[in-house]
Amino acid sequence: MGKVSIRDVAREAGVSIATVSNALNNSQVVHPKTREHVLAVAERLHYTSGQNAKRPRLSINRVIGLFVSSMTGDYYSNLADSIFYELSQYGYDLEIYLIRGQEDILRRLNASRIDGALIFCGKMDDAQRQKLLDCGLPIVFLDQEFCRRNVSCVLYHSYEAGRMAAEYLLGLGHRDLMHVQGLPCNYDSVERQRGFDDVLRENGVSLRKENLLEGRFERAAAYREMHQYLLTGCKLPDAIFAANDLSAIGVLDVLHDFHIRVPEDVSIIGCDDNLLASFVTPELTTIRTHMEAMGKTAAAEIIRLLLGESGRIERIPGSVIVRRSCALRE
Repeated sequence: MGKVSIRDVAREAGVSIATVSNALNNSQVVHPKTREHVLAVAERLHYTSGQNAKRPRLSINRVIGLFVSSMTGDYYSNLADSIFYELSQYGYDLEIYLIRGQEDILRRLNASRIDGALIFCGKMDDAQRQKLLDCGLPIVFLDQEFCRRNVSCVLYHSYEAGRMAAEYLLGLGHRDLMHVQGLPCNYDSVERQRGFDDVLRENGVSLRKENLLEGRFERAAAYREMHQYLLTGCKLPDAIFAANDLSAIGVLDVLHDFHIRVPEDVSIIGCDDNLLASFVTPELTTIRTHMEAMGKTAAAEIIRLLLGESGRIERIPGSVIVRRSCALRE
């Protein structure tokens, strides 16, 4: 039999993974008889955590830190809410840290009372990541692909989202396309564009140079870019893929100001499925990112690492949400 995992113990004991975690960490939320049963099952299965059969890392404070550069909009609030709820099932609290840069993360890690970190703060180089690893805490990255013994990453599958958007628009018969990008060097922005471009190339379709705009994941920035595009007299594309819903809504705003009809004159699809997507006119077709699932998975992953399990990469798939902002090309 291979290495016994915490999932195996939960299955054999007939309880949830959260209950096994709490039992192993001697949490008071577990009934004494349940804890005794779980520990007996773990011993019978010869459960050990980590590659070197180390004992589970016992928490000191039972607090996990979420490090983000912003909490603006329902994108981040949905993520934080789902993390908080899932951690509470394991008997952990959540503390949120708004940071200004990578050095700020390091300073707060060293000064905080947390047992593990969830980090959603932008791209890091090898030296910056190594400084975080030297702190010795389990870490889950939410916006970069990086994995070590006590480091995991939980990512939205942005590459597939870009592919979905391109396939959907091509399936409607659109061939002259525009892409409104997110932030330069941002993982999700880069991956969405890569997926979008790959499908276009596979289908013999190319973007006109002027049809690549910088929306920066912002409504106002996307508005300015699209406004300038229309003022220059460039040919209106058949359809537009915006890297997130806020930039898609910025594009919708300027199209409305120029009396350009959506979807009769141009189709548009966003990404995220934020709260505004179903309230704008027309309602926005988008790629749902399932932030709640991402937060839940990230919380469960940091618990795995605290129990000594090895780091891994988890990807959360998206899905197309069809509304009224896209139409068949006539």
